[in-house]
Amino acid sequence: MFSDKLGFVPFFVVGLLAFSCVSLIQAEEQSGESSNNENLELGKIYITGGKDEIVKKPGSAILLDEFELEKFEYTDIHRILNAVPGVNLQEEDGYGLRPNIGLRGTSPERSKKITIMEDGVLAGPAPYSAPAAYYFPSVSRMSAVEVFKGPSTIQYGPATVGGAINLVSRHIPYLSEGELDIQYGSDNYQRLNVYQGQQVGDFSYLIEGLRVSADGFKDLDTGGDTGFVRNDVMLKSQWQIMGETSHVFQLKLGYADESSDETYLGLTKTDFNADPYRRYAASQLDLSEWQHTQVQFSHVMESVDLTISTDVYRNDFKRDWFKLNGFNSTTVSVLNVINDPTTYSNYYDVLTGSAASATVSEQLRIGNNGRTYVSQGVQSRANQSFFSESAVHNLEVGIRLHQDKVESLHTEQNYLVSVGGGLSVVNDTFKTTVSSEIEANALAFYIQDEIEFGKNIITAGVRHESIETVKTTYGNITGILEDKETLKQAVTLPGLGFFREVSSELGVLAGIYKGFTAAIPSGNTNIEPEFSTNYELGFRYSGLGQLEVIAFVNAYEQFSGSCAFSQGCDASTAGVQANAGSALVYGVESGWRHSIQMSAYALPMSFTYTYSKGQFNEDFTDTNGVFGEKGQDIKDGYELAYLPVHKLNAQIGLNIERWAFNSSVLYQGDMRTVSGEGAIPDAHKVSAYWVMDLSATYKVLSDLEVYSTLDNVFDKAYLVSSKPYGYRPGKPLSVNFGVKYQF
Repeated sequence: MFSDKLGFVPFFVVGLLAFSCVSLIQAEEQSGESSNNENLELGKIYITGGKDEIVKKPGSAILLDEFELEKFEYTDIHRILNAVPGVNLQEEDGYGLRPNIGLRGTSPERSKKITIMEDGVLAGPAPYSAPAAYYFPSVSRMSAVEVFKGPSTIQYGPATVGGAINLVSRHIPYLSEGELDIQYGSDNYQRLNVYQGQQVGDFSYLIEGLRVSADGFKDLDTGGDTGFVRNDVMLKSQWQIMGETSHVFQLKLGYADESSDETYLGLTKTDFNADPYRRYAASQLDLSEWQHTQVQFSHVMESVDLTISTDVYRNDFKRDWFKLNGFNSTTVSVLNVINDPTTYSNYYDVLTGSAASATVSEQLRIGNNGRTYVSQGVQSRANQSFFSESAVHNLEVGIRLHQDKVESLHTEQNYLVSVGGGLSVVNDTFKTTVSSEIEANALAFYIQDEIEFGKNIITAGVRHESIETVKTTYGNITGILEDKETLKQAVTLPGLGFFREVSSELGVLAGIYKGFTAAIPSGNTNIEPEFSTNYELGFRYSGLGQLEVIAFVNAYEQFSGSCAFSQGCDASTAGVQANAGSALVYGVESGWRHSIQMSAYALPMSFTYTYSKGQFNEDFTDTNGVFGEKGQDIKDGYELAYLPVHKLNAQIGLNIERWAFNSSVLYQGDMRTVSGEGAIPDAHKVSAYWVMDLSATYKVLSDLEVYSTLDNVFDKAYLVSSKPYGYRPGKPLSVNFGVKYQF
């Protein structure tokens, strides 16, 4: 049993508590009674070290703090990350329920090529055995978002090619503090967020509740909601002991659930042009439901020059996604119909409900993709500073023992479509399509030394990952073990970064590091993990505002991808990994921030621009549709899909007395949906678009403010994706009003 193999966790907790008790006694002996006037910064420790530390990092690091997150009150991580250079996104539902995020050209599909963390702990449902992030933490309860790219990424595996994102949950306040935030808007959008916390002596706590819901902006042919409801509750409790050696013990508990009327079914190009917010009748039963729980116990010991942080964590995630899988045909797929509704007009009429299922092959296959995930482990890192001749060393050593697992049980049955779109079950067609489990055990450790001498900083580090992944497949009818595949991987990943302060205003940086994305068992004995050698070179200038420009090159020795339902793959190819050989991604990411301060007003502004290009360097056939279209012959020089060449975000604000106004304009250039070269065909193109968002806040009292946000001010209808089954729109005009009361 999986739980039996994870028996080390309770024993480790007991051992850690025993160690903590000994440390407690020692600390009490050293300091006597702890003073309430001596306090650590509770729960607000950024991995980046804060904005002051970022300036001298030999690599790209972005910190969006609480002030930045509150400008537009976004609940969609996509809209937040649009302001970060080097991020490539693929929107899906318009609300950011299931984000698709890539960094420096990695595939954005389900964010599985980047490392996602919450408070420094892996947040994905199963980061090693099933890295597709079907769960993503609620941004509304976060106080900061950190984005890492470059050599420092080796600290935050397992995926190190593109980078990492760390979501920082709300910190525990020192004095009693709370806030009630109520928001209402278009499509019955509702958000209620409330928290309260304080420190009492050496004990402190924070409790927070969040509920976000909407009826959805799409219109089903048969009527009904196309929205979602999400609930989120978090509790933090903390105990500190101050002295010559200080200790902080923290327990974080979380629960979240979601019910969303979401679908993978999009529209034909003609229907999209006529009404981009339409949804076909065939998707009326599509419903995703999930529950997530998290437990994290942390201990931080801090002395004059040594800090040791340890986390024991467990995340459980269970989901059921009842959705359209396809037609009951071995020759006609939903994608065939979407791409060519004229040739397959009878099947198209069934999708839309304008005609009934006339043959067995025109029946719909609708089923549940049920999955249960477990992710748990223990990690510890030590930071120590010391002097060596004329240099200052900031040494960090980390280790993580991690195990995760996904159990998949997919079922489906046939449905008849009647004229008008009604659906009825076909008796005796229920069947199991997938019954499997994948389990991963991983040991990772790294060491990194930041050496500062004079005006130079050199960061040298190495990461090692040792992974064993086992996939077990059971018979769909018999439930008997049919196959067991074991995949072992061990890699060592070095990294080197350099920063030099040329003057008080100018600094230059450079870096080189090894990138890695683990392979997953998929029945292919020739499968290889993804490897790349990554380079970056840039500068930072702080004369007039803060300017950063970084050029990057990711040279892949082995480019890989895995098929998924979200890409339009079927049960026979879902989870199958494929290699594409060598590839190259390169570009320039830049950002400038400045604020004009006057006696009566302030004018903050920021601009980010990313230029990205990616291409395959070998010929191969995409047999499963991982990189383009199924069966496509991809040639040397073909460009990657879903990587826009140009992306620009401009934000300008005005703060005057009690008022604060902010505007954000996003421009994204043309983007391929299928790998190719030369001019992009209309059938394979997401055309360039721009979107403007606005917000306004008025401070009525010191503890009361009202605000309004407008997303997509000009109500532009724009295409964001054609995967998995048809064209999908971005969110239309959304007008929201809110009230915040602090207590």
